[in-house]
Amino acid sequence: MESESTNLIDKKERIELHDRCGCEDKETFTEAEISNQVYSVRWWVLFVCSLTIAAQCLNFVVWMPLSDSLLIAYDWDVSYVGAAAAAAALTFVILALPVMYIIETRGLRVGMLIAGISAVLVCLFWNASLHTNAFWLFVIGSLLCGISPCATLVVPSLLSVTWFPVTQRTTATSIGVLSVGVGSGIGYIAGPQITGPYITAKSVLHRENLTAEYIADVTSGLQNVGYFLLAVDVIVLIMIVAYFPSAPPTPPSVAQTMGREDFWAGLQILKTNYQFWLLSLAFNLTNSPVYTWIPLLAVHFRNLGLDQDEALWIAIAAALAAGVGVFVIGLLADRPFFQRKTKRILQGFSVISIVLLLLLSLIQCEYIYISPEALIPLLCGILICVGITTQSIFPICTELACEYAYPVHEGLTCTVVFMLNWGISIIFLGLLLVPALSEDTAWMTWVCFVGCSISLPLNILLKDDFRRLDLDSKPKGFKESPADNNDGNSKK
Repeated sequence: MESESTNLIDKKERIELHDRCGCEDKETFTEAEISNQVYSVRWWVLFVCSLTIAAQCLNFVVWMPLSDSLLIAYDWDVSYVGAAAAAAALTFVILALPVMYIIETRGLRVGMLIAGISAVLVCLFWNASLHTNAFWLFVIGSLLCGISPCATLVVPSLLSVTWFPVTQRTTATSIGVLSVGVGSGIGYIAGPQITGPYITAKSVLHRENLTAEYIADVTSGLQNVGYFLLAVDVIVLIMIVAYFPSAPPTPPSVAQTMGREDFWAGLQILKTNYQFWLLSLAFNLTNSPVYTWIPLLAVHFRNLGLDQDEALWIAIAAALAAGVGVFVIGLLADRPFFQRKTKRILQGFSVISIVLLLLLSLIQCEYIYISPEALIPLLCGILICVGITTQSIFPICTELACEYAYPVHEGLTCTVVFMLNWGISIIFLGLLLVPALSEDTAWMTWVCFVGCSISLPLNILLKDDFRRLDLDSKPKGFKESPADNNDGNSKK
């Protein structure tokens, strides 16, 4: 198989795409200078990619914050919602590597088409389920919901190295990752706004006293949410079909001109890469439980009188803060002063997360008394900080994983990272199927605390190893073969 840098588009497509893109460097170039070429169309590709990621996150998140509404309308309790989310995670873990193989051999465009088509199918099954109260149709849709992230979650790092120069690489990844927060935030906002009726903690606890008209309004609102998701996914699919090239005519950096290991060789290298697994475990123990835990705030803090809409606005604030944090940290990480200091950022954020999650656990278990007037502002402030310290590390962790794994294909690297991420989610959400654990979810906050506590020593053990960055920092004209990198990898 050809190397990644030359396998994505053929010669004719390169010429046609070169004419359409408009090279920003108008000087003629030679093969030796091929790495200097960047194309303005990369921003459109990043925009479409970001919309696709946002739509996928919207699909995954939107139902968990509406767990109280689903309980009232269809008698689906939190264990149902957890089972649906776990089904999506299971599909991701099973299909992530096959989809990544397709992307590596067929290009980014094919991967994005898979993501767009599967998202539309998801919404069709969900709409059928909401109109028939058939939970098995909802589960089928949720299983299909795990296909889209097989492509979208690995795209930011792969797209950044494929289309962007080294000085914009982490920024591009951050913009793609920012769409995760945007999609989640839209899910938090759109869900209750479209559903309509205000759901309080008391109405859930005493739902047998609710009127048939009120329940019908909630049911109709949930069906409207299904229509909204379908409309969004159809629009995104149209944009992907209209124009989304797999790669630019010429690579944007020296590291991208070098070949990558093929799929199977890359897996063999990752299997013995100690630093890669250390980082992956530290990142996922922090990121995965918290990302799954935040949408269920209404369930976690129901004993303190927190209403569904109040919980949603707190989750929105946390998601937006995490999104801003992703972008700011991405910009800083691209600055020469910060490029080799990502490990220190991870260590500092781990310490802050540990302290805040311990405080939340004590409040939730009522070991610390908080007055009703101060509860919402305090929870909002803490959750904003937790969102920043656990979710905004997404781009720097994926980029650092690619540095540790080079010359393994960036898409394969990120796929393995997120297989572990979603595997943890399966276990976390699967525990909700135990009746005792679904009735009292205080344990979920403690799990988030323990995960962050374990990640701190793992982050301390990380080494400063920047293989792609070292290659791009070498004098122009210097060439290093992937085999050399592979040998170094094996020795480690």
